[in-house]
Amino acid sequence: MAGQAISRHGRASLLLTAVSALLLVILYTPLTSLDDSLHVMHYRIRGTQPADSTIVLVYIDDESLRSLGWPVKRNFHALMLNVLSELGARAIGVEVVFEDERVEYAEYDDLLETVARAAGNIVLPCYFDALEDSRAAARDSRSVPAGPDERFIGVGAHFPFPRLRGAVAAVGHVHYTDDGDVPLVIQSDRGRVPAFGLALLQVFSGGNVRYAGEALVIDDAKNQHEINTPGGVVALNHPGGIDAYRKYPFIEVLRAYDAMRLGRGSRVPLSSFKDKIVLVCVVAEGRSRFVDTAVDSRLPSVALHAAFIDNALRDRFLTRLQDWLVFALSILFAGASALAVVALRRPYGVLIPLGGIAMILALSVFLFVRASVVLPVAPFLLVGVVSITAGAVFHRRSEREKVKKLETEKREILAQLGDREAKVSLLEQELAAQEAAQTRERTEELLGEIQRYRTEIRALSARAEDMEPFGMGDDHSPGPLEEFEGIIYAGAGKMRGVVGFIQKIAGSDAPVLVLGESGTGKELVARAVHRRSGRAKGPFVAVNCGALTESLLESELFGHEKGAFTGAVKERMGRFELAHDGTVFLDEIGEISENFQVKLLRVLQEGELERVGSTRTVKVNVRVVAATNKILKEEVRAGNFREDLYYRLNVLSVALPPLRERAEDIPVLLQHFLSVHGGGLQLSRSVVETLARYSWPGNIRELQSTITR
Repeated sequence: MAGQAISRHGRASLLLTAVSALLLVILYTPLTSLDDSLHVMHYRIRGTQPADSTIVLVYIDDESLRSLGWPVKRNFHALMLNVLSELGARAIGVEVVFEDERVEYAEYDDLLETVARAAGNIVLPCYFDALEDSRAAARDSRSVPAGPDERFIGVGAHFPFPRLRGAVAAVGHVHYTDDGDVPLVIQSDRGRVPAFGLALLQVFSGGNVRYAGEALVIDDAKNQHEINTPGGVVALNHPGGIDAYRKYPFIEVLRAYDAMRLGRGSRVPLSSFKDKIVLVCVVAEGRSRFVDTAVDSRLPSVALHAAFIDNALRDRFLTRLQDWLVFALSILFAGASALAVVALRRPYGVLIPLGGIAMILALSVFLFVRASVVLPVAPFLLVGVVSITAGAVFHRRSEREKVKKLETEKREILAQLGDREAKVSLLEQELAAQEAAQTRERTEELLGEIQRYRTEIRALSARAEDMEPFGMGDDHSPGPLEEFEGIIYAGAGKMRGVVGFIQKIAGSDAPVLVLGESGTGKELVARAVHRRSGRAKGPFVAVNCGALTESLLESELFGHEKGAFTGAVKERMGRFELAHDGTVFLDEIGEISENFQVKLLRVLQEGELERVGSTRTVKVNVRVVAATNKILKEEVRAGNFREDLYYRLNVLSVALPPLRERAEDIPVLLQHFLSVHGGGLQLSRSVVETLARYSWPGNIRELQSTITR
């Protein structure tokens, strides 16, 4: 039977895993979109990081355009390049293609060419009408894929006009893939074209940055490292939006330069351009290109080149896990989740996949923030949800199959029962005939057979009753389970009045005496009184007075000073002091000695006490809830309990009936304890009826122990 269950669970887990794998394949594109949204969350959690100080942006905004006009004439660009060269910039990139010569302003083109040639460190962009991925083409044609340097092929080139292209230090492309990755090199009919940011780095480092064999090598005096670039692309790790970079307005830089020549100060620190990579760009609305990224839905395109340079210098490009690895890990998670929801009882079967999803979410944030690694989460979310949903369906179906099996078995038992009763009836008729014929031997034989069949009938009847599950909606059910601060009871039973009385007295500060046999839940009542009182935020301190001798009880309740008795190596606060502004629960109050009763009475009357071994009076503000299984009135008459203390404790009294007097609560208590300890087991009607007839001398504690056992 156990082997069949294991085999069944294994088959169900494999089926769920297969379904998860199929859904991962089908829903790949929507999952990618979901991961993009989660990637935005990663950036928000991480926050903006300071960009590398080597990068400086000079931007043409709306204010600059009002002064310069649009399009910005090339003489202004030439002027800016000359200014930046004189300020000591090591590499200057201008995010303008300058594709065609301007016949009407030929002198401006000549000026731009002359300045670029003289500077020797200018990088200009280019672009292509389309990019072809040679690896995808190789997969379609089943040919040998291209190497990393030949992966991307540009079609329809747009370069700076020839004279200018020959004058600048380098030209770089401004393309990125659909995933936001930057191809390091694009092949074209005019040769290999590096990325715009890579071209700037090469000029900046004097040729000590190179790309070969799917690796970006930086061998500068300050930066010496090698960056793996699988597939010839890099994933940008944006430090933040455009504000993460040091930047200055175009027109302000020109004004600051003029002010410097005239010996006046300016708002732009011109020394910040020395030995830097400067990007000149347009960020005016409607005049420049904006990109939807995880850090900003409208990020100026120049920030992509700046992020490339920052990531290369600081070696913090994003690392994306390969699709096959993510798929394999997702399938492993799907298998583990499926096995958990199928094999384990609820809620543990659901909590394990949910906990796994939470751990993966936390791990994805940690890897991104600490290691710049992107862990896709959406596949794990999908398989987790599939496992939980399918597990719920599986459990529901299993329950239905169990019920169906029980009903079939019950019908068979009832059929056997009817057959036995019919046989008994026939045998009784034959017995009557034999008695009339006075055939003694046959009569004894029939009596034995009737007795045997009646024994079988009793056994079958018991089995039939045991197969009838007990439900809280049955006719003999006392009503729905009610719960009040941990006290479980039937809505129509005797405890309803007790709970109502507790609710009424809880708000008072008067002492409460809880009476009841052992195991009836007196401490639960004390805790309920505390939680519903104005002292709920204060401490609840419980003391079992019957478990301690008089000397130990006094030290326990009132505390003691250092050296008050042998073993008192340091002073100690008593339970009354610990319960200050809260509630102290004195269980088994009827067991304390008459001598100690006097000391306790003083605390109740005056609200003050003295620690053992001290003469200093300590004020305490506590509410006392006492409990006992003795009848204190009789103890007072017998002289075992002080009358004044009794009346001091018995201001408000809660009497808990024993379980034998509240039989209507037994079914709801059984259902509650079974849900906690039963592991999915059910109770039959016959069991509930049998347990309800028992007297339960140990009350609720005995009932709980019985169910647990």
